[in-house]
Amino acid sequence: MDITAIVSSGLAAVYDYVFAHTLFCLVPAFFIAGAMAALIPKDLLLPYLGKDSPKHIAYPLSVASGLLLAVCSCTVLPLFAGIKKGGAGIGPAIAFLYTAPATNIVAILYTGSLIGWDVAAARIFLSILFAVSIGMIISRMFHEQEEAPAVDAFVRSSESHDIRRLVYLFSVLIGILLVGTRVSVPWIKYAVVLLLIGASIVIAKKFFIREEIAGWMDETWGFTKKIAPLLLAGVFVSGMVKVLLPQDFVTTYVGSNSLTALLIPVVFGVLVYFPTLVEVPMARTFLDLGMGKGPLMAYLLADPVLSLPSILVVSKIMGTKRTVVYVSLIIVLTMCGGYLFGVIQK
Repeated sequence: MDITAIVSSGLAAVYDYVFAHTLFCLVPAFFIAGAMAALIPKDLLLPYLGKDSPKHIAYPLSVASGLLLAVCSCTVLPLFAGIKKGGAGIGPAIAFLYTAPATNIVAILYTGSLIGWDVAAARIFLSILFAVSIGMIISRMFHEQEEAPAVDAFVRSSESHDIRRLVYLFSVLIGILLVGTRVSVPWIKYAVVLLLIGASIVIAKKFFIREEIAGWMDETWGFTKKIAPLLLAGVFVSGMVKVLLPQDFVTTYVGSNSLTALLIPVVFGVLVYFPTLVEVPMARTFLDLGMGKGPLMAYLLADPVLSLPSILVVSKIMGTKRTVVYVSLIIVLTMCGGYLFGVIQK
């Protein structure tokens, strides 16, 4: 096969990605992730995630925390170990472990813009459902001995913290992202985005000190330089795969909604490790080559969460038995989720 055609296909994929999905999708998402990392106090939510905390509080907070992080299945491990060691219950900690790579805001918006908003909506719904379900099942199966910090400590420590400024800032940042990705009329999109950018600057100057803003910019740049090169490389590879992989191969093995077709992409996602977000252009490529919607969803639900390196590290953090149950539940639930999505999409 002509090497020039293969490389050209990869470069074309990068070109299309940069011009179609960077400005209004990834850039705002990186700023949101950076603000979350730099401006939200690290102990703001932890006391509410303890094993004795009410489930209706602990699980939504663990899921919400994961939604704002753009990390892969390996990068999330230190965060998982940190909140677990800090006193979070195993259930909420596992919900966070699943949600952060599977359902973070960057991945969902990128999925919507590149593949379709129906796929993105199903992905976020099923990921949250699976994260909470897996966390609650493992929490019930394995008794916890560790003590969680008291919620009162959070209440006392947060009395002097102005939550409103965070609400103001994140509302504007999320507004920029939503308008940029969902408004189709160009002049309206640019006008509203510019107004919201101005509002974010005013809020930052009024409610945050210089050191906080600098920390926010540093975290945003950190996310960008860590993720963007890997993402571009993944897009380039996915463009080449489109030429190298025969279409009849994809349609034959993962073009239906059968048990085998659902299992193959899940196993592929576990064995072949991709950095965060790279699963999205790969899924787009597989879809273009004839992958069924059910296997596609199973792949998107499993690939960001499981990899051989992450499984080994998780087993060290929470033990072999819990890890076996965790991995088994993910494989079964992602296949079930893919099957249901495939049935609905027919």
